[in-house]
Amino acid sequence: MKKFPDAIPSDLMPLTLNPRVSVFRHKGGIYLFDPATRTYAAMNETLLALVTKPDDVHSAEEVCGDDRTELTEAVMQFRRLGILKRPEEIVQGDRRPAPESFGSMTRLHIFVTTRCNLRCVYCYAKGGDSERIISRDIWQTAMDHFFSNLTFDAAQKTPKPIEVNLTVHGGGEPTIEFDTLKDIVSEFRRRAAEMGLKPSVAMGTNGTYGDSVHQWIVENNINVNISLDGPQHVQNRQRPFCSGEPSYDTVVRNLQLLVKSGRRVSVRATITSESIETMEETVKLAEQLGLAAVHFEPVTLTGRGSTVSRPDPDQFVEKFLECFLLGLELDIDVKYSGMHCFKDCHQRFCSACGRNFCVTTEGNITTCYEVLDANDPAADIFFVGKIEPLQASVEWDLARIKELEQRIADNMEACEDCLLRYQCAGDCPIKSFRHSNRDLYSPDPFRCHIAKQINMSLIALLADGVIEPRDVGQARVVDFN
Repeated sequence: MKKFPDAIPSDLMPLTLNPRVSVFRHKGGIYLFDPATRTYAAMNETLLALVTKPDDVHSAEEVCGDDRTELTEAVMQFRRLGILKRPEEIVQGDRRPAPESFGSMTRLHIFVTTRCNLRCVYCYAKGGDSERIISRDIWQTAMDHFFSNLTFDAAQKTPKPIEVNLTVHGGGEPTIEFDTLKDIVSEFRRRAAEMGLKPSVAMGTNGTYGDSVHQWIVENNINVNISLDGPQHVQNRQRPFCSGEPSYDTVVRNLQLLVKSGRRVSVRATITSESIETMEETVKLAEQLGLAAVHFEPVTLTGRGSTVSRPDPDQFVEKFLECFLLGLELDIDVKYSGMHCFKDCHQRFCSACGRNFCVTTEGNITTCYEVLDANDPAADIFFVGKIEPLQASVEWDLARIKELEQRIADNMEACEDCLLRYQCAGDCPIKSFRHSNRDLYSPDPFRCHIAKQINMSLIALLADGVIEPRDVGQARVVDFN
């Protein structure tokens, strides 16, 4: 075996690449990504050969002068970070995150109504097709159960959770049932205050409410997530009122009122094949309106979404990255749910994997926001309980909860070799279910392709110093190119 350059301490050799680390080529560059330490590195061919084929050091021996010094520094730093290790030090699943422990649920989600004043062309819940309203008996029984079963995490060394969260959703538009909405929020705050807890309330809304709702949002510090699909012609085409009238002006007016009140306002834009060309225009519109963030998401082909087309995945990647960089220039936070390389390692994509306590208008308990109807085939998986208001009780299906809890990254064979395995953790479980005809463990290749391409581009931008890492203290950018 050939010797390594003298500049590299012999006690560090031979070294091998930690299995958790990914090395890939992207647009002419060579990059390394370590999810555990969130290290993003640009590399040259010599360092690539050293970290991927440690026994073949012919090219390394030819390195001299400053280049040899840099190579040594690279090896030493990778060694300190655990990116390079001795073969005997490699442990299966090195730095693999443990599944999150399930203690007390501190988040309650209530779907107020299926009624809706919009007729969005892609609505996953077919909002407005029915007119169900959650009864006081149902939401109050759910709230009784929620607060009576709060416990504390001993590791926190506090007798109670610091904060409890309520999120109100629709399946329709919650502000249509304003009195019910106010009662739910008021009761949640009252119960939290009685227990010495800090309540936090969020609401998903289409943003077409009137002045009285706006005033209530501001006075009660409700965190709102508003949908705006883009410029006027896109919003009015994709999200019209039930009458067919345009919704753009109403939504923009309410966004401007929230900004004027001092709120940090973000919007979500659902992207179809028809609206993809307007993504950059949407970011510029956000700047004009004084918004803080735009969240782009490809349309989901369920509910009324089956009548529209998803954007081309490569085109979505290209447009999103352009918008992301534009957002940095304009001080707009441009987001996508698959920006995993900024995240810490975890085993579950989201709390739909057996953790959420979401109550539908009919009193069913679902773990997924997109599964609200008992006639949905996905209800057989994601419905995990039932509110029984007459008995003032909650019945849980523990077998279903346990099945969902097993949906972790370590059990996703399709993700075994993916560089995002412990950040993405198998992507959205309901989208896997719908794509694969009831298989939770087969991610949608459409979303996988988008996530991989966006994240490889972001890693390259980070490693090349084009953009800064988020949570700077927890990430490292290394350039050995």
